[in-house]
Amino acid sequence: MGRRPPSRDRWRGCGAHSGGTTALMRLHHVRQLTSHGLSSPRTVAIAAGGAEDRDATGLILSPGWLDLHAHLRDPGFPEKETLTSGAASAAFGGFTHVVAMANTMPVTDKPDRVRELVARAADLPIRVSVVAAVSIGLEGRQLTDATGMKAAGAVALSDDGRHLLAAETLGRALRAAARAGLPVLIHAQSEHLGNGPDAEATAVAEALRSLAQAPGARLHIQHVSTRAAVDLISAAKRQGFAVTAEVTPHHLALTAGDVASLGPFGNVSPPLRSIDDRAAVREALDQGVIDVIATDHAPHEIAAKAAGANGFHGFETALAVLIGLGLDPAVLYRACVQRPREIIGQSVEDEWILIDPDREWTVDSSSFKSRGKNTPFDGRRVRGRIVMTVCRGQVIVERMLQRV
Repeated sequence: MGRRPPSRDRWRGCGAHSGGTTALMRLHHVRQLTSHGLSSPRTVAIAAGGAEDRDATGLILSPGWLDLHAHLRDPGFPEKETLTSGAASAAFGGFTHVVAMANTMPVTDKPDRVRELVARAADLPIRVSVVAAVSIGLEGRQLTDATGMKAAGAVALSDDGRHLLAAETLGRALRAAARAGLPVLIHAQSEHLGNGPDAEATAVAEALRSLAQAPGARLHIQHVSTRAAVDLISAAKRQGFAVTAEVTPHHLALTAGDVASLGPFGNVSPPLRSIDDRAAVREALDQGVIDVIATDHAPHEIAAKAAGANGFHGFETALAVLIGLGLDPAVLYRACVQRPREIIGQSVEDEWILIDPDREWTVDSSSFKSRGKNTPFDGRRVRGRIVMTVCRGQVIVERMLQRV
């Protein structure tokens, strides 16, 4: 494609978005990812911190992707991730905005803790939104101050990482969240049933019953992984319930049949499911029953993962995994750009990614910007990579893009 030879990837870290007047970069022969799919090649000018012309032949320009479900482990677990390392990892994966879960240490269960994280996130080169806990200590008993969390800057409430909310408690949480104007994000799994398909379906059914008793509430079901859960969500949507849902790249790409070869690196919650379940979540995504693709980025150090910790690194492999699945471009736009922002009431603010859909590379966890190297895709040959990431009108990642 006439690009210069490979060179060191360029990363502009904290503070990259500050200062100066944003100039327009002109990208020539680029296709745009839109709600209608891919455009024909054209010249597009974007706010990207420099008045330059670039040859983007064969590349795709998309608004920055938003990851609605990420664990940045900060504060409390610097051996797994920090805000800084997580932001770098997300940017190299094409995510200009990520939503951080509340299972930190201490738990993000007080307005002051939300304010602190919001203030720290303001200095990052990407946008990070904060989710507050539903219950104190994620213990599923005493509810947090939903209105106070909203005032402090939280975009949603979630006890993700724990599954202890009884139906009555979830009902109260949904009503409180509705008054505060926040969605509730839930990991649907009935603890007493383990982590099998029945546990997910039972929890989804219970959550939908609670939603029916909470006028004005909005419920988002995280990492849906089974056909039974899809059927329940589909029926609820047809009945007009304010429910949305997400699926992860790994539940779209892998199955329980992969676990034997992955060993402890195949441990994730919810677990990898059957071929039929995978087909069901893919169909639900294509049809819009599942609204969002979210990584559930859950970084761990190698020792913890080898000892059986649940969760996968998600940021730096998601794009290639999704391209490899051959998803319709309009579905990618809806699931990675549009619907995640609608769910938390956010907009795109001078956020762009430039994608080379044909660039082949081998996943090498040792090269991740994240501190978490726990990927089930290590060593896999994949196709599709970020060429440039722009956030707040500034280039923060750039890989081999030809100037003209």
